[in-house]
Amino acid sequence: MERASPGRGRLDLAGAAEEVTGTMGGMGRRPLLSTAFEVPGMVRLARLALRYPFPVLCLYGVLTAVAVSGLLRLELRTDGAALYPTGNPVVARSLADRTTFREAEQVLLLVTSREGGPRVASPEGFRFLQELQKDLEKLPGLELRGVRSIVTLIEPPENLENLRIATFFEGWSGDEADFPDVLARIRRFAVARGLFLSDDGRAAAFYLSLDEGVDRREPIAGLQRFVEARRETPFLLRLTGPAVAETVLGDEVLRDLARLIPFTVLVFALLLWIGLRSVGSVLLPLVQVLSTLVWTLGAMGWAGVPVTLVTTILPVVLTALSMTDEVHLLERVRDRLAGPPSPERVRAAAEGAFADLAAPLALSSLINAAGFLSFLTASLPPLRQFGLFASLGILLAMLFTFTLVPALVAALPSRWVERQRPAATGRTGGGAGGFFARHARASALAGALLVAAAVPGLFLLRVQDSWVDNFAPGSPVVAAERTFNRAFWGSYRFDVVLQGEPRFFWTPEGAALLESVHRLAEDAPHVGGVFSILPPLEAAARARGNPLPVSALDPVETAKVGALTEILRIRIDLVHILTLDGGSARVRLFIRNADYVKARELEAWLRERLPSATERAGVRMHWSGDVPVALEVVGSIVGNQLRSLGGSAVLIALMLLLALRRARLAGIVMVPVLATNLLLFAVLGYAGIPLGIASSMFAALALGAGIDFALHYLAAWRREREGGLPHAEAVAATLRTAGRGLRWNATVLSLGFLVLALSSIRPNATLGLLLGAAMLVSYGTTLAFLPELLRRFGGIEEEEEEEEEEESGPHEEVSAGTGAEAATR
Repeated sequence: MERASPGRGRLDLAGAAEEVTGTMGGMGRRPLLSTAFEVPGMVRLARLALRYPFPVLCLYGVLTAVAVSGLLRLELRTDGAALYPTGNPVVARSLADRTTFREAEQVLLLVTSREGGPRVASPEGFRFLQELQKDLEKLPGLELRGVRSIVTLIEPPENLENLRIATFFEGWSGDEADFPDVLARIRRFAVARGLFLSDDGRAAAFYLSLDEGVDRREPIAGLQRFVEARRETPFLLRLTGPAVAETVLGDEVLRDLARLIPFTVLVFALLLWIGLRSVGSVLLPLVQVLSTLVWTLGAMGWAGVPVTLVTTILPVVLTALSMTDEVHLLERVRDRLAGPPSPERVRAAAEGAFADLAAPLALSSLINAAGFLSFLTASLPPLRQFGLFASLGILLAMLFTFTLVPALVAALPSRWVERQRPAATGRTGGGAGGFFARHARASALAGALLVAAAVPGLFLLRVQDSWVDNFAPGSPVVAAERTFNRAFWGSYRFDVVLQGEPRFFWTPEGAALLESVHRLAEDAPHVGGVFSILPPLEAAARARGNPLPVSALDPVETAKVGALTEILRIRIDLVHILTLDGGSARVRLFIRNADYVKARELEAWLRERLPSATERAGVRMHWSGDVPVALEVVGSIVGNQLRSLGGSAVLIALMLLLALRRARLAGIVMVPVLATNLLLFAVLGYAGIPLGIASSMFAALALGAGIDFALHYLAAWRREREGGLPHAEAVAATLRTAGRGLRWNATVLSLGFLVLALSSIRPNATLGLLLGAAMLVSYGTTLAFLPELLRRFGGIEEEEEEEEEEESGPHEEVSAGTGAEAATR
């Protein structure tokens, strides 16, 4: 006689709970997932919360108040330094060079002509620049003499007879008659054209150095107000540069968090109502999610961990991942609820549901948490922090599932759990799941062929990233950046630092090395311009009546040229490019529209050619600055993500093996998510979409989240098989019972992650699209692969035979021995 399948609401629910968890004197049949993975402690927690809901809720209220106080301690950091990889030599040298060359953080102010208005390179424009220079120098938060522009640029002296150190503007009376001569002299100076006044005369740049130790947000906020107050001037003022971009990004992050989190909650509430049709089915998951967010972010606040660009996605990720357990749980409670809801029936159905799902719920949460913990191997602190607190949030969500949720189930009115309208059951085995089940072999084969076709796409993947990709293409900060790079040498810098003996760069050998590096740098790819101490040296040599190059002068004359250059320190702060002892120099390469690919090409070009020049001179060399650091940050994040993906896969496989005690079952569960990641990476490769900070993060996140589908499918299938159903009927029953939860889980997860696509921060939007796609593909690969894989490798019959042999073996030996003894007698 066929055994009744549990979970239809026909069995004694308390007895079924005891049977599944193996607590009836050790005589119940084996757990749903394996003989190893039992979680009776979690089931007991749920029962305790069901029986004593109000003490549990009071305890949660007190602890939540503590967590809320931690929220008030949270800080936001979107500066580049927050993403620096620890222990990275390029980062360490860049930070040290800032101290050596006394470099302050800098803001770029771009002044451009308006459509139909006067040019900046006009008498009216020059007078405007003079007034702007005076106004900027009065602003708080800027260094003394920290405002550099064409107004402050020193005109190189022509000779020593009338040695006069003055700016181009100091010799101009402001009259239109004198203007052409001043402009012509400026045009002869390459540095003026490359850094301060554009060739077309329609743009000028101010370089504003912030006071050391001042929080950049305050002076930048003052500059933003300064620019806003001049909206009606004849010229357009805009702030740009890395420091401004990072500050604006911080403001965007705050707006995103304030907008996306409530929107995410509303989306989930609507989805839960559409799918589950009861007040409790909306309220319970939302309370659980809110508690998870408050406790996790509160823990970050108490631990002094700031919110960074990487961790801004944490609330949306936790919202989506922590809600899925409740979808499965509430569907199972409905499945077990027999008759009209009453407190006793609801508690009994909840106990049975927790007993049925305790193993897959706990295992799924532990796997997700372990997957996030793989981020702890990353070299970037924000990635480690993301992994740690995402893991903590998942574990907290699991705790709330087994304590807070059952307490609320018991405390709320029973009718809140009942579906407001009956769910449409539809045809047995209908929908996508039924189609894949009816064509199991063909579906698995088609999936395998698709995966095989995807493999070549992996070899087309490339890495690319740029800070402007954080913003929408039409945003003001991007528009200002594009304009600045068209008009000048570039806003990002690649510094080649040369370290020799004191006074080395006041010698012919030092000048020769600078000339060699300049020639190489000017020919390098993507370099808009080059600046170092060499142009001032050449100006001093000309003033002394010497022909160029400086390296052709004798040592005595070269030393005199160097001494004359030192006089310029009265008006120019040369320490940014040469140390006071003359032993260390910095050659600055300016890059237009810098990104990861350009940086890699430039670095490779310099690495191949520069060492031979510095070795001949006996000088040490390294590079630092914005571009090398950005190169290391992007490379570290992408590399860490890919390594985390491998680590997560290995860790998840080991956990499944320990839990399921069957390598084939662990493999079955891993197949859908591994296929999903391979397919999505292949799509990126074929479509030419590069891997960046965001697009490399989706895989490790999708690996843990996507495995939930296969785990619950496997648990439901084994429950039906252990109830006596053959494979085909077990698959159909799985789709009837767990199928709805799987479908709604996929819907909730995908749409939840897709909320990130509305982010104004482009990497977050990209990540949301990829994660949303990953959830749907994981659901699809689960439906496509598991029916055939379970038929071939599920092995219920083999396991039962093995257990029967283990149980009957000793008895048979005793029986045989007794028979032999009887025959002898």
